[in-house]
Amino acid sequence: MLVRLDNPPNGTDVFFWSDFAELRALTHADKCFSRGDLAQVARIGTPAEPLNHEERWRSLIDFCGIRRREFGVHYPFSVSADNDTLELSLDNNSPGQRLYLGLLIAASLRHVPKTRMGGIARNFEKTCFSVFSRLVPKYSEIRATWANGGSEAPYTGHLYEKMIAIAKDIRGNPDIHPSDFKINNTGDGGIDLIAWHSMGDTRPGIPIAFAQCGCSRDDWTFKQAEASPFLHRNHFRVMHDWATYYFMPLDLRESDGHWAYKSKIGQAILVDRLRLVRLVDQYSLYEDLPDFPCVEEALTMAET
Repeated sequence: MLVRLDNPPNGTDVFFWSDFAELRALTHADKCFSRGDLAQVARIGTPAEPLNHEERWRSLIDFCGIRRREFGVHYPFSVSADNDTLELSLDNNSPGQRLYLGLLIAASLRHVPKTRMGGIARNFEKTCFSVFSRLVPKYSEIRATWANGGSEAPYTGHLYEKMIAIAKDIRGNPDIHPSDFKINNTGDGGIDLIAWHSMGDTRPGIPIAFAQCGCSRDDWTFKQAEASPFLHRNHFRVMHDWATYYFMPLDLRESDGHWAYKSKIGQAILVDRLRLVRLVDQYSLYEDLPDFPCVEEALTMAET
């Protein structure tokens, strides 16, 4: 279910290298990943800029220690006393640790076969739906726009038809034409989740929120704007711009706890791995979350 585990991430971002080490520990027969295992990785860095594996090990093991502190009881890994090994220390009775592993895999789609990506991404989207439903005002109407989403995603048909239906729900005046979209476009237009509060009447000018969910380690820099007023204001023409959220399974933090790539964060409210885990716990959403069968499959792998 996970592939190319001998292929480490490009670049030097410690959060990606820590994810790689955790994946290796998760799938190894001994449920651990050591300093020596890192030294044996087939490709470390690039020929033009080789990386010192000792330096890389120290940085990622320190970051995993930071994760253990920040995620607390929801972190399913531990660092050995001699700092030589990252070990899976999963508590099977901890739904928070299972959630962490599901988000870890969702953030690591480069190691997932294409035939499995859709299912993992959909489970991530459903997790985001549960959290999003708590971030918007109480009694809001909440909908998903993804295809084949059942009752959660009532918008169907061509993208133009979906946009017209969304505009009606949020009390906007749509300024769009079918020819504005490709004839076979049945996508979501970059909007995965929407919410609005009726405010007790039928007049325009209501609280609205849009969200986009994405698993890509790189595409978030532009996908965070896909649900924003910047791209859709003319489509819907509402009295008050909506709040924009971007959900990601990445742990987008530097070692000091601040946002990584802060200069690339626009006006979207980012909800990353740490926020997702903490919010699910804060709102006791575990029973609302989908199963992540990929976690059990990864646990039964015997990568050596």
